Amino acid sequence: MSNIFSIISHLYTDKNCEWIQQLEDNEIQPFIIQRWLAMNDAIRVQTRWLDKYVYPLPPKMYLSLAWSILPKTQKTPFVKYIKKVNEDEEFDFILDKVRQHFKLSDNDFNANKQKIIDAIKNDMVGWFSFYGIPKKYCKKYYLNFNLIKTYGKTEDKSQQGLTSWGL
Repeated sequence: MSNIFSIISHLYTDKNCEWIQQLEDNEIQPFIIQRWLAMNDAIRVQTRWLDKYVYPLPPKMYLSLAWSILPKTQKTPFVKYIKKVNEDEEFDFILDKVRQHFKLSDNDFNANKQKIIDAIKNDMVGWFSFYGIPKKYCKKYYLNFNLIKTYGKTEDKSQQGLTSWGL
């Protein structure tokens, strides 16, 4: 494994490519090298271009191609593992239901998402009541859950008995 790190170090720092000829083909693992290179955002364009050559080229040819297109630096850059970015939308719990209800495609949904969010913000009680949003989200937005349960329901207090006939 340390050999992989030395290869990556040479890719970034060496201005002479003679070190590639000294390696054995079984020491070079293009897929793993590509994985490590892809974690560096500064060379994103080069690694995307190298992706298509990981399997078809022999290991030494891949390595010489990678060496030739990577910009040379004084030392190997420190690169962190890529982590998944959790971007939770503000109203993602209701936007999914709205999207299913109106059968919106990706482009239509993305074009109208901000308008839908603005409409939700203007009448939260109505939207939450219509789509049956759970109580935990009502608490998150400081809404009265009982108000949401009774929203839109009119109490029909019709007269009963003789008073309904005007007597």
